[in-house]
Amino acid sequence: MSRFSRRDLLKAAGAVGVGASAAFVAGPAYAGTGARRGRAEDQKSFFVATDGKDSNPGTQAAPFATLEKARDAVRAWRGAARGRATAPVTVFLRGGTYRRTQSFTLDARDSGTPGGPVTYAAYNGEQVRLVGGVDLPATGFGAVTDEAIRDRLPAGSRDIVREFDLKALGITDYGQIVQAGYGLPRSVTPPELFFNSEAMTLARYPSTGFLTTGQVLDPGGNPRSVLGDPDKMAAEFAKGATFKYTDTRPSTWADTSDVWMQGYWFYEWADGNLQIKAIDPAAQTISTRTASMYSVKAGQRYYYYNVLEELDSPGEWYLDRSTGKLYLYPPSDLSGASVQLSLLADPMAVLDGCSNVTFSNLAFEGSRSDGIVITDGTSNTVEGCTLRLLGGRAVAIGDSSVSAGPHGGSDNEVRGCHIQATGQGGVALAGGDRATLTPANNRVVGNEIHDYSRLQLTYSPAVELAGVGNHVANNHIYDAPHVAIVFRGNDHVIEYNEINDVVKETNDAGAIYAGREWTGRGTVIRYNFLHDIVGSGGSLFASGIYLDDCFCGTTAFGNIFYKVDTAFQIGGGRDNTISNNIILSSSHSVTLDERGLNWAAGDLAPGGAWGMYDLLAAVPYQQEPWRTRYPHLVTIADDQPAYPKYDVVEYNALCSVPALSIAPSARTYGTVDHNLTLTADPGVVTVVDGKPTLGNDDVIAAQLSGYQRIPMDRIGLDANRATGSHRPGRRPGRSRKIN
Repeated sequence: MSRFSRRDLLKAAGAVGVGASAAFVAGPAYAGTGARRGRAEDQKSFFVATDGKDSNPGTQAAPFATLEKARDAVRAWRGAARGRATAPVTVFLRGGTYRRTQSFTLDARDSGTPGGPVTYAAYNGEQVRLVGGVDLPATGFGAVTDEAIRDRLPAGSRDIVREFDLKALGITDYGQIVQAGYGLPRSVTPPELFFNSEAMTLARYPSTGFLTTGQVLDPGGNPRSVLGDPDKMAAEFAKGATFKYTDTRPSTWADTSDVWMQGYWFYEWADGNLQIKAIDPAAQTISTRTASMYSVKAGQRYYYYNVLEELDSPGEWYLDRSTGKLYLYPPSDLSGASVQLSLLADPMAVLDGCSNVTFSNLAFEGSRSDGIVITDGTSNTVEGCTLRLLGGRAVAIGDSSVSAGPHGGSDNEVRGCHIQATGQGGVALAGGDRATLTPANNRVVGNEIHDYSRLQLTYSPAVELAGVGNHVANNHIYDAPHVAIVFRGNDHVIEYNEINDVVKETNDAGAIYAGREWTGRGTVIRYNFLHDIVGSGGSLFASGIYLDDCFCGTTAFGNIFYKVDTAFQIGGGRDNTISNNIILSSSHSVTLDERGLNWAAGDLAPGGAWGMYDLLAAVPYQQEPWRTRYPHLVTIADDQPAYPKYDVVEYNALCSVPALSIAPSARTYGTVDHNLTLTADPGVVTVVDGKPTLGNDDVIAAQLSGYQRIPMDRIGLDANRATGSHRPGRRPGRSRKIN
């Protein structure tokens, strides 16, 4: 795993559970059983049940108890007779909760075949939960009687907060809070508490919102300034910061040995946590044990957490690791409630080098790590599953942290799933061969993905793309503090998605984002509906589509923007085509700057901080198929590389939004033409019961010659339910070569 965060990787290396009904288990868009149908003699089924035994034969009448036994039975059955190796096999899980204390692992021995897949599926729509945590029974919660603890609790909470002795359940591993966030690798999270499938909040101050840092006496280290040198970075991280606090609350806390702060310490797009080293009540200063990635400056947002004295609001909790006592301010009546503590520190399922395996209609929840990890496999599918209450990501296919996207295999798919309440992102999708530009054809289609970056707030997208030729379509992505889709690599297709209410807590960020890469070309972003995207304010904005820091070679066609801070932010890149888009009721339309000629000139230059020339040298850009696919890239180093050349902004329609803001050099060396400004609402978006709904583009088509109609009936999750999954079709527009 890369040492650094998504933002640093983008900037340095690339572009840049079940509820009460079976329908919930099946996810938002897929209701199949997962079993392949055919002649009975051509198939084999095994059964697993919560009341089964591994000594049983695995039949419906006498099921196994564990997935591992079923897996081994599949291996044995397929190897026992000629012809069985290509027969379809289904492992049916009967309804119930299966507690997982280790990853369910599959390898090449567990592969199916194209005509004979191996499927693990819920039986007949029954509710199946694979859970990496433990249930805390309501009977185990009692009043707080320890006077020392009661004295530390707020007066109004002492008789409301309930205590649970984890040691009584044999739980002694409580994990540790560790430094995490922007610029740091993903980590296993400490245990989390979930109440009726909602994440509880470690006791914090303030209970909502932020404070701001006061005068900074010592900004601490700046690890980002020595990026790439691990020893120097470690030395910088060791230099903690000291700043004045503007609210006297910390002076009242009895024990701050494990109190942490979460904040945006320097930039509004870079979050992180810092542990308190010392508080000086007389001077009203706080010192931290370590540095944040960019150091600390005054006026930045933060809050305190893991503070017993602040356990004052419903849904807050605290774990005393020295005693094993858990304290909860119940959000509602404990009797009959489901209270779960996540424990498993590993992915719930790992598919390593296996192919043609399907997980269908299962719920994965309660791990402190990822839900499902797939590496070096082909034609594996996660369909109709619920993935929630996870500390890491829902599904990780290959390594999406670098542009090459290794180990992603090909033709893997996540479809029709419900992904919610994950800590560090939704789906990571890699794969393809960047040297030969061979596509992976991995897909994320028809999923509902929301609340997917609870713990690592920035650069934990709903979908992260890397490699070559992957596909994201018909997903509904919403409710996140930062990005929705991040892409790096080449030739991806991002289409027919609805994205809203993201970038809610940050700025200088985009719902769809890529940055700092000349070579990450060929991606098409088309027919997406982006609405209600407004950042945290300030001089910088939240963007619908953000091609940051001279990113190149992207086509954005037929997208619809409604109530977005900035529809397009194009940061000085080349060969980008912004065509046939509709921008409505937004603060800014298209902003295309020439930063490579002014404030970013040094960063872009050879040897500069962005490393653009190193990234260029890392790919065979002057050889086939690169030289034919991206002809302007062949000579970029000798073609005024700092200029935003060959950009095209045309056939876009604007209403209730400022005019295009295009830098002079972009106009000189590119095309800006045939853009329409409307004075009256064209009827593209109507609001029904508070929800923006797509109408039609008749008015625009009548007034803008050359405009191509947008297939609005195919946009969004509901459209995918009606039409089913699809693979990317031909690329849009007027057959313009993507450079």
